[in-house]
Parts: sequence; C-alpha cells; structure tokens
Amino acid sequence: MIVCSHFQRGIAIWALLLLLSGMAGMLVYPLVGHEFSSQASLHKTMTALAKAEQALLAYAQQPLGTTPCELNCPRPGDLPCPDRNNDGIAETSCSNSARLGRLPWKTLGLGDLRDGSGERLWYAVSERYKNNKRLLPLNLDTQGSWSVMANNGPTWDASVGNGVVAVVIAPMQPLLRQDGWQQRRLQPDDGAKEYLDIEGTLDNANPTEYSDHGFVMSPPTTQFNDVVWPISASRMHQVMQKQVLSELKRAFTCKSRPCPPLPVPASISDASCLGAQSLQAGQCMSAQTTTLGRLPVDSDLHGPLANQAMLDGQAMHHWFQQNGWREQVFYLPRSSQVLLIVSGEMLPGQLRQTATQKSEYANFIEMSTVALLGLTGVTAWAAPSNDQLEQIAR
Repeated sequence: MIVCSHFQRGIAIWALLLLLSGMAGMLVYPLVGHEFSSQASLHKTMTALAKAEQALLAYAQQPLGTTPCELNCPRPGDLPCPDRNNDGIAETSCSNSARLGRLPWKTLGLGDLRDGSGERLWYAVSERYKNNKRLLPLNLDTQGSWSVMANNGPTWDASVGNGVVAVVIAPMQPLLRQDGWQQRRLQPDDGAKEYLDIEGTLDNANPTEYSDHGFVMSPPTTQFNDVVWPISASRMHQVMQKQVLSELKRAFTCKSRPCPPLPVPASISDASCLGAQSLQAGQCMSAQTTTLGRLPVDSDLHGPLANQAMLDGQAMHHWFQQNGWREQVFYLPRSSQVLLIVSGEMLPGQLRQTATQKSEYANFIEMSTVALLGLTGVTAWAAPSNDQLEQIAR
C-alpha cells in the first residue's frame, strides 16, 4: 500500500494547478525534491510565482488608448524593466547589463511579493520584449532571448531561436554557492550572486542573453535551491493575439448609422503590405476581390481611431505598422460584419521568411479556422489551429 504524506498531497495539488496554467511540465519535477520547510512554504512560493506571471502578462496587454505617439509606441507584448535598486519600481530603461534584477512589484500593482523563505522574487526580461528602449518589430514571429536549461526536463535554447521572454526566480534560503560564495553571510545587498545559484556551468546570477548559457532549473542540492519560472514566447504570443484583436475591434466598431462601407482586402500576394516600414501612396491597396486578405491602407479603416491613424500605414504613428502586424492580421468585410483573424505563431512546417512564403495562407492560417468560417479559395495548414478570430457586427 502506498501512503501519501500531507506534503506529497500538497505537491499533487500544485501539479494540478500548474497543469491548468500550462506550467506543470516545467516546474513539477524540480519541486518534488525541494526541501521546503513546510507545505506552507511551498504554497507561498508557488503562489508568488504564479501571481508574478499573471501580473506580467496583464502588463503586456494593457489597453493602448487613442493617444497619438511617435516611434517608441506602447505595444502588445511590452514588459517592464527589472527593479535594480530594490524599491519595487521598474527602471525607466534596461541596457544589456541591466535586464536581470528584482521583480518590480509596485509597477505591476502587486503587494510586496515574497517566496516561502521571505525573499523578494528576481526577474529577467528579454531584450526583444522590454518596454524601453523598444526593439522593433515585436510580433508573433519574435522569439524570446533567454535560455532556460533543465536537467531531465524541458529546455528553451535562445541560441537556436527558442528562448523565453521572461524568467521569474524564487531565490529561497541563502546557501554556499558552488563557486564558494556564501550568500548573505554578512549583510544582504543587491548583488544577484547573493541570492541566485549555480548549477554546473550555468549561473543564474550571471546569464548571457541570446546564448545557451542562460538560466538553469534543477532539483535542489545543498548548493542550489532556486525555483525558476520561465514565461515562454508561446504563452506571451497568445496574450498578444488577444490584445491585437481587442484593439482592432475598437478600430472597426461603428457607432454611426448607417455605417460607412469598408474597402475590400488587399491581396495576400501584394508584397507591398509586408514589413514594418512606412507604406507609401499606392502600396497595399484594395484588390479586386472579396476573399480574405490583409488590411489595406485606406482612410475608411480608421473608424473611431482616426486621430491615432492606426491603420494608415505610417510607422511613425502607431504600434500596428511599427511592429509588422499587417503581415499577421487577415480581414474580410461582409454585409453586416467584419471578420478578423490574427494568425498564431509559426507552427512546425510553416515558413515566413520570404515574400513568397508570406503570400501563402498556409503559412499563417490553419485548416480548422478556414472550415469554421466556411471560407473558399483559402488553402490552409493541416494542423491544430492557434489562430484567434473575431466577427465584429456593424
């Protein structure tokens, strides 16, 4: 007969919660061996990490408003810089040497979030997702730049384009690191090595972005007890899709009667629609077709966001053009509604490197999406769909 302790039942409960959040495969195996002082310590640590992820994802999908901007525009997927002086507030910018620090809990609207040992959480943000200074473009083809390596578990390798967008770490109790450094022996300070540990050749206090020497998650030893929580690009991309649809829905919502007619889509084979540069007069125009296509450059598409010029093709005006979203959004106006599809990130077998590849629906849209909408003349990819769509009544 197998007897489960209260601690083991606690692990099982958190495994279920992590499964629901998509994180179980990442975290449960290191947790099983962790020498937590109590089930309460485990509960507090996992609750803190889950709250941190939720707050970061919420930050990444803040309503963008209608205030005009120039160039460095807020956008879907933005993440704050770390807190580098332990005041709970994100720094205004984060250079290459400043993308690892503490979680900015005040900026994220959290309480003074701590792990089961009473320590504040640590946080690293990808250069591609930081909100200042922004690197363009940021869309569903943008991978994270941090690697997270794991023994006997999942691995994200930024050196081959499979990095994560952020990492949150519960440092837990101080210990003697593998390099002989005794953490917090005299007085705690802001140095990462005072809190974060080494496993083998990987040092959580000294990771290298865009390389395979990033962060490490591992079962605990007397010299390693960090609990590492990666936020994957796929998880972030789902949030970005929803945010883009939400912003586009506001742009297309008609408050006047009768609603003005909308232009027909631009052809998917129109290469002038591609890229994140400003579009000029005569580029990405409506085609003589009524099938699904990309959003054309047309003043009639502005709707209530006319002052923001959301879809006018000028990269100086809005995050939409600055970040190349026109490539990944598909549009079809109908008599009483507008159909919008935001394609998901690339699935295995899909390619979006060249203009020719970007002229094929199959590299953006899956077959089940086409079948659901009853579209004709659209050749889609035979794989489970990761597209998100909206039908907006007019």
